[in-house]
Amino acid sequence: MVVNGGKRVASPRVELAWRWCRWTRWPLSGAIVALAALTVGFDVVTAWLGFNVGYLGRVPISPTLPLEFVLVAMVGWRRLGLDRTNLAAWREFLLIAGAALLFGVWQYALHIGGFAEAMGLVLAALDEELVYRLAVLIVVGATVARLCGRNWRNAEDWGVGPGLVAIVASGVVFTVLPGHVAQMSDTLHALPFVCLGMVLGYAMLRTGALLPAVVVHALLNLATIAAFSGEISVAVRTSLAATALVALVLGTVVAGRRLGLFRLVPVVETVPVDRFGRYAP
Repeated sequence: MVVNGGKRVASPRVELAWRWCRWTRWPLSGAIVALAALTVGFDVVTAWLGFNVGYLGRVPISPTLPLEFVLVAMVGWRRLGLDRTNLAAWREFLLIAGAALLFGVWQYALHIGGFAEAMGLVLAALDEELVYRLAVLIVVGATVARLCGRNWRNAEDWGVGPGLVAIVASGVVFTVLPGHVAQMSDTLHALPFVCLGMVLGYAMLRTGALLPAVVVHALLNLATIAAFSGEISVAVRTSLAATALVALVLGTVVAGRRLGLFRLVPVVETVPVDRFGRYAP
């Protein structure tokens, strides 16, 4: 025992606690970060200029899609959760959310805008996840990690600070898209978009899984247009969004446990005792 301020300190007590051990593993290079930056810049500029390469129903098709698919190929499909292990880790979420998305597409195609427009909203969700989650997370996370003197070449080595900055940035940049700005009457109305972007970014950076974020985003796209068209109420749309985001966070925890990213780790705690060897308050 060691005397410490008149008290004797017992041997450290080791307990187990649930902890996230790291972010997902994204091996990066200068070329990947540069392409991610180009992808974000090009998409933001073309969105504000109203430039697109066509429409699916009323939904514009982004000209950034070729850059996004090159970025995905460079990062690797397996690193983005499209492998057997990651899909198994998300299996219940993908089964239920996927069924909900198929039902939503079917109902949208029948009652609102047709099948082409429904698929356009799904494609728009994929586009925005690749740009405003994957690309923004890579650019901001790698940049902040480098400024902090950490290994920027792999997301798992960024540490808490750079990862959180990247998640916040993914929500903020996502919010300034013209379609989202048009729905805001004041600063307070920007909060739901920022929160949505951050939750989606958190799920992706924790497990690397792209598909769950795309499914949730596509569901919210369908529900939003359905609400604007009067097919569902705003309250139903809000309830659906809250349920989907809570489910995504819970799914992230479950997937993290299965992937070994969220696990029990030993936590050392020193226990003060008095001179008689009793625990001291």
